[in-house]
Amino acid sequence: MEHDPNRLAPPVLSSLRAQAAGSAMTRSLSEDIREEREDLREAAEQTLNVIVDLSLDGLIRWVSPSWVDVIGTQPDAVQKTPIIDLVVGEDKAVFADAIESMKKDDSHSQFFRFTVYVGPLSKLLPAESVKEDSGQSEAAPPTVELEAQGIMV
Repeated sequence: MEHDPNRLAPPVLSSLRAQAAGSAMTRSLSEDIREEREDLREAAEQTLNVIVDLSLDGLIRWVSPSWVDVIGTQPDAVQKTPIIDLVVGEDKAVFADAIESMKKDDSHSQFFRFTVYVGPLSKLLPAESVKEDSGQSEAAPPTVELEAQGIMV
C-alpha cells in the first residue's frame, strides 16, 4: 500500500508516532529524583566524601557507606542521633544555623566547617594513634575537621 502525501494519516498512527517521538525525551519527576538519588548513592560509595541526610530537626536519617572510612564508626550507630551530639568544640550550633538559613532561603547551599571525633575504622586516623601504646587511654581521642555543603531537598 502506497502512502498518499495528500491524505492524512489515521489518528491512531499519528498518536503512536507522537508518543514514539516524545517518549524518549519525556520522564517523570519521580524517575528523575530516583535516578539522581541512585547516582548520589553510587558516588558516595566510591569516595571519601560523606553524604548525610538530616531531618529539619537535625537528626541523622541516613549516612553514606563512606562514613566508615571517613568518620570511622558504623553508619547504623548514628542513625536517629542528633548531629549536634557528634560535633566537637565550641560551635555546636553550626548545623542548626545552616538548617535555619536554608529554611529561610533554600535557593543557596550552605558551606561550613565542623570537627568530629575519629573512630577506629577511619582511614583518616593519625598513624601515631593506630600503634598500640599504653599511654593512649589518657590522650584525647583524635578529631578531624570537616567541611560541609548543605542543601535543602
